[in-house]
Amino acid sequence: MRLGVLSAIVLFIAGCFEQAYCAQTIPIKSLAQLPTAASMKLSPNGDYIAMTAPYQGRTHLIIQDIDGNNTVAVPPVNRADIAWFRWANNDRIIISYAYTSRRDLTLVRETRLFSLGRDGKDFVSMVLPKKLRNRISSFSKTEVPTQIQDRVIDWLPDDPDFILLAIDSDLNGKAEVRKVNVNTGKYKELTQGFRGIQSFKTDQSHNVRLGWGYDPVRPTQFNFIYFDPIAKKWANVERSEWGSRGLYPIAFSNDPQIAFAGGLNESKHYSIFKINLTTGKVLETVFSDDEVDYDDVIEDPATNFPVGVQYTKDKAEVYYWDKAFGKLQASIDKALPNTVNRIVSHLPVQRKYLIHSTSDVEPGVYYFLDMKKKNLQFISETMPGLTPENLARKKPLNYKARDGVIIPAYMTLPRTGPGKNLPFVIFPHGGPKARDSQNFDYFAQFFATRGYGVLQPNFRGSDGYGKKFADMGKRQWGGAMQDDVTDGVRYLIKEGIADPKRICIVGASYGGYAAMMGAIKTPDLYQCAASINGVLNLMSLIADDKDYIGGKAWTRSMGLQGENARAVSPFHQASRINIPVLIVQAKDDFRIPYQQSVNMVGQLKRYHKDYQFVTLKSGDHTLDTAEARFGTLSALETFLGKHLK
Repeated sequence: MRLGVLSAIVLFIAGCFEQAYCAQTIPIKSLAQLPTAASMKLSPNGDYIAMTAPYQGRTHLIIQDIDGNNTVAVPPVNRADIAWFRWANNDRIIISYAYTSRRDLTLVRETRLFSLGRDGKDFVSMVLPKKLRNRISSFSKTEVPTQIQDRVIDWLPDDPDFILLAIDSDLNGKAEVRKVNVNTGKYKELTQGFRGIQSFKTDQSHNVRLGWGYDPVRPTQFNFIYFDPIAKKWANVERSEWGSRGLYPIAFSNDPQIAFAGGLNESKHYSIFKINLTTGKVLETVFSDDEVDYDDVIEDPATNFPVGVQYTKDKAEVYYWDKAFGKLQASIDKALPNTVNRIVSHLPVQRKYLIHSTSDVEPGVYYFLDMKKKNLQFISETMPGLTPENLARKKPLNYKARDGVIIPAYMTLPRTGPGKNLPFVIFPHGGPKARDSQNFDYFAQFFATRGYGVLQPNFRGSDGYGKKFADMGKRQWGGAMQDDVTDGVRYLIKEGIADPKRICIVGASYGGYAAMMGAIKTPDLYQCAASINGVLNLMSLIADDKDYIGGKAWTRSMGLQGENARAVSPFHQASRINIPVLIVQAKDDFRIPYQQSVNMVGQLKRYHKDYQFVTLKSGDHTLDTAEARFGTLSALETFLGKHLK
């Protein structure tokens, strides 16, 4: 069977970067490329396939028949990028566009939802307007569109002409649920909404059963409600036995009274339980680990029925409580050893599957599996020019922080060389509630292919290691979280791995904040620092975030306990920076306003500091265009080469 994906994709990558195979140093263009095939999905009948692919540096939706013929490309729209897509039925695809906008002087991420025909035509909005009660001002008749329009809560596989959509159309903080016709956009409201509820979950009979969100009246109060099918009414979770234990339903079984719930095990790691919503009893522990939290519940791609759970130790791993999926996964892993393999799309009747395979040195490969024929066939690589043979391994390591806390981390060293006394890039992750893992990372590979060692520490406050570890990062911006990064550098120097005279700290988002605070707190440890879309004015970020729903709750974890935010804000401490710094900022970043970087540069100029400022025209917060990635890596190559040579 020939899917024809490779031949179709060649049009979008202009040369496939052949020079990467023969060059000693992998070209930046290869490392900065967007995946040439991503988010592959089979149509419900298996006759068609859809994916995203880049053209002229931006992501397009590609639709073609299963033999690779009749290819259609659906482009992004002006400054709005394609966020995601999914087959609604055999004839129509739902597509979400996202872009940066401004509301009441605050930058926000907007989404718009459409359906379109398999031929890439006949766009239909999935959010038809209704008469709004809220307007821009009492003097304006201009209606304010809903900011987030793509919260599909149920794909209704047994009713494929409709979807269930949660939408706060009148901007009152209460999302209603609509049943929307994917062919026309016409809808029927199923609920009028509840105060403080923005998201919903349905049970296996497609009834709305759960709701959660932040209360606009009490902005730090998180609400969780569920519909009791016996009492036939909505109730707050706190009134239930399982709710009082801190459990929260996340998916339903076939029995409407039985749900899968998340919560803490005895070692305070987030685990999965099965509960009876009516009696409040915890029936059994489905998944529990005393080292790590679960990441997410895995659903059957065809039915959305929960079948397993994903968790991360070093690499992403899965546990299936569904025996059929567990057996299938074991067969796939046997055929594709030493990689993380995921079932991303499948046809249960035909027993045909799309498999995505990746590792620390494999950006991604797609395979087609036909279980009836016992045939596994290669479809497409995702980043041509990058192969395991020319990439560097990412190795886990642990080190002790100054107070004895064990900090998990990952180290990537150049493929060749002594492995000792190396120039090093310290690369703390964003978030800060996130984590690094042994998965592929184009930044780490870029640094390693330029001859630098890379350390990626999961400082306290990182996700995945239990509630205690996460809570240790609260109100520790510039404090213990920063010290954990510093202690990692000292570990590398003590072990003789890093050359103490050639170390730079680089980061994106929160990692950019950590890079600037490294330059402020421990300037003698680093020769340079670089921030990519980083938090540079902590006071401004806290003030802005309070305008978001739930913002007043999450800003409580920002800053440093016992200190004013000015004391740990790079903008306010710029006079203390005495090493060269690089600031890279996208103009359309919805998370960190471009003006933050402009103001920071003004401070550096005021104090006569050594700085370089690179503006990215686009790319948003995550550098989602090839141009943004290329510009960032090019600036880093010059900057690091100058200061760590």
